[in-house]
Amino acid sequence: MTSIIVPVYNEESTIREILAALQYNDGLEVIVADGGSSDKTVEFVKQYPVKVIQCVKNRAIQMNEGAKRSRGDSLLFLHADCLVERGSLEEISDCLNNGYIGGCLSQRITSDKMIYRFIEASGNIRANISKIFYGDQAIFVKKDKFLKLGGFDNVALFEDALFSKKLKKEGRVRVLDNKVFISPRRWEKNGIMKTTFINWLLTLGFMLGMPLDILKRIYIDIR
Repeated sequence: MTSIIVPVYNEESTIREILAALQYNDGLEVIVADGGSSDKTVEFVKQYPVKVIQCVKNRAIQMNEGAKRSRGDSLLFLHADCLVERGSLEEISDCLNNGYIGGCLSQRITSDKMIYRFIEASGNIRANISKIFYGDQAIFVKKDKFLKLGGFDNVALFEDALFSKKLKKEGRVRVLDNKVFISPRRWEKNGIMKTTFINWLLTLGFMLGMPLDILKRIYIDIR
């Protein structure tokens, strides 16, 4: 069984589209970890055959709690504004059954603007070369390995990259060709160039070992 874990906070504008696109069956479990939403997120979530859990508002904690309560032997962590391509769950299962312990999907931003092709291509190339994955790339992992590694570090930012570092030391990881479709809302709301520059600045700061609480002040949390 695969358990999809979706951390949410005030995602009423996106969550129904994500959950409606999933193909529910006995081999799939969906856990929505709510961080105390004040809008209709939880109300909308309960319209679908998913498990809802309540946590404090912290993405790492929300995902860890979802993983602890999951029944699947493989985990897929999915952001609330991302859709996975049809057939991805089967490809993930095949990947994990063929010697890999985890990985991610390939990014595709849901806009026709050419600048997004450059942004997503640079992210996919980085992931393939470095084997460091970000949360909007739909990280997947064997549950036993996730628990062995202690899950996501309880930090304010870059919990996904820190986990990826641990994961690639533990075993083989892979970037699948299957797509995870990402909403362009962050870029559209704050400007493509500004948002891209901030993302690069954050990545550089992380690589240089800057304190995460300082980087968090730069990060734009868009809902």
